[in-house]
Amino acid sequence: MLTSLKRLWQSPLTAYYSALVILIIIAWFARGFLSLALFTIIFIYLGNAAIMGTERHLHLHHGLATLLIYLLFLGILVAAFSQIIPPLVTEAESLPHAVSKLIQTYPQLEGYAKKLTKELSQNATVISNGKALFTTGMGKLSRLSSGVETIVLAFFFSFIFNLTKRQLQHFAHAFTLSRFAKLFVPMGQLILSFVQIFGTVIETQLLICSINTVLMVLGLWILHMPSLLILGIAIFFLGLIPVAGVLISMIPLTIVAFITGGWIRLVEVIILVILIHMFESYFLHPRLMANATNLPIFVTFITLIVSEQVFGTWGLIVGVPLVAFFLKVFDVNLKRTSPRVSVHPSD
Repeated sequence: MLTSLKRLWQSPLTAYYSALVILIIIAWFARGFLSLALFTIIFIYLGNAAIMGTERHLHLHHGLATLLIYLLFLGILVAAFSQIIPPLVTEAESLPHAVSKLIQTYPQLEGYAKKLTKELSQNATVISNGKALFTTGMGKLSRLSSGVETIVLAFFFSFIFNLTKRQLQHFAHAFTLSRFAKLFVPMGQLILSFVQIFGTVIETQLLICSINTVLMVLGLWILHMPSLLILGIAIFFLGLIPVAGVLISMIPLTIVAFITGGWIRLVEVIILVILIHMFESYFLHPRLMANATNLPIFVTFITLIVSEQVFGTWGLIVGVPLVAFFLKVFDVNLKRTSPRVSVHPSD
């Protein structure tokens, strides 16, 4: 009995799956830092790919290439937002004038608005609900500022990681020579495998976002919307945020549509956004994610639905990589066309 237990403990598979269980436990207790961890992984993956390409083509030192890439990323973000925010402020400032013009065109709207305001002010339930809505809104704004802080921290962490990558490699290698090397080696393999699968999904998300942006700009051009370049930049960056990005992008789109074309253009833009969002959710996203991970489209579609319910918005990003990761962990051969990442001890 003792011999069998000793043989089981010394088996590579025991160490492999023990490492997996430990990583799951660590991830569970650190779930409060999920957003920071995922954003950091995304920035590390994209930054590392750009840095390696720069080093290969321009033959620059690693530190100089890292600094150049991150300054370029930062410059693009600053330029994009500097192009987006001023026109939106201008459009928002002209909104009261547009509303006044609308009331002059349809005088009966002013009477309806006064009557509605009077009824709402006399309704205690509406007042209490309004207070709750205001409190909820302030909470949303607080979470939004926290989200911006998370993105800034992730960007900074990824910069430090890529800048000191060689030192971190030596640091990680020291664990493979320690007393518990049989545990640390498979942990490193598992982490590397998930990061590479997750990176492939992020590249696919960027492709989906680019296709959506092209379709949206084309649709807005057909509807004769102004400022297509600015709106296209905003749609692209907001499209990187699953589900919520579509809702946030509705704010500038509906404001500009209402000011420049009234109710008709506003309805047309809303219909356009709904159609493209349905195209992304029910066709483009499942199809491209299935191609990226070699999962069947049906499995990908079900995974997106279930993971969104379990993990929320992030489930649309981490659900498919997690399924692909565990299939790889359990050595399920999906006949990938891309180079395989060896994470199983028997590989």
